[in-house]
Amino acid sequence: PAAEAWRRFSKDKVAVSFLVVFAAYLVVALAGAAVEILGPDTPLYLLTLAEQGLDVPETATPPSGDHWLAWLGTTSAGKSVLLRVFHGTKVAFLVGLMGAGLSVLVGTMLGLVSGFFGGWIDELVQYVYSTVASIPYLLLMLALAFVVRQGPIAAWYDDLWLSDYVSLGLFNIVLVIGMTSWVTLCRLVRAEVKKVRELEYVQAARALGIAWPRILLRHVLPNVFHLVIINFSLRFVTAIKSEVILTFLGVGVDKEPSWGQMISDAKNELMRGIW
Repeated sequence: PAAEAWRRFSKDKVAVSFLVVFAAYLVVALAGAAVEILGPDTPLYLLTLAEQGLDVPETATPPSGDHWLAWLGTTSAGKSVLLRVFHGTKVAFLVGLMGAGLSVLVGTMLGLVSGFFGGWIDELVQYVYSTVASIPYLLLMLALAFVVRQGPIAAWYDDLWLSDYVSLGLFNIVLVIGMTSWVTLCRLVRAEVKKVRELEYVQAARALGIAWPRILLRHVLPNVFHLVIINFSLRFVTAIKSEVILTFLGVGVDKEPSWGQMISDAKNELMRGIW
């Protein structure tokens, strides 16, 4: 099946071209991670080119071929725009993977138990996702982002070992996206599970006395997993766009370059006539 899927995919020139674009972004993200891992303890994107030993003034400069760090010019503080692009792309991929992953996990689990058990559990899940869906998406994300940044969750996160590797701003974005974008998948999985649970192989598993967690994970989930894959690919893009919006508004990723932060900084530099 994998070979057949690839054969059909490779015949679609549009799909292949999109895969090439995605691969190019992935290479940039991996390059950003490699620069940080192989670089000094202080991230290079925090250092000006002058601090890195290059003869470049600590001010905004246009693109230059003198050094690869200056290929896209420098910011008003004299920092490499190219390094910020690398790191921003890495942040975008992390937000896309972790945010969409959390969203898919929540939506799938709630959809499975709601569709499989029905009754008051189904009514409770329906009430929760109807409430979440009734709130405008952007306003809900902004509200949760403020709560996470200023509330006890921030203090709790600072004590975790994970805070040494993932900044609070990035954790905040992933948590907010994951907790607000699961509704659509939950509805789809719930409806599909309601059909699957009545099929003969599920009824046979129940008659044999197999425990419900095994039935859900081994017999039901594989037959609704195509919905998960499709939704993850859509959530991946939405998560990145949400990060850009929230960071641009000042409640997203902070203390490190991201696409939203770069757009926000460029807005101010553009008004000052900087290239």
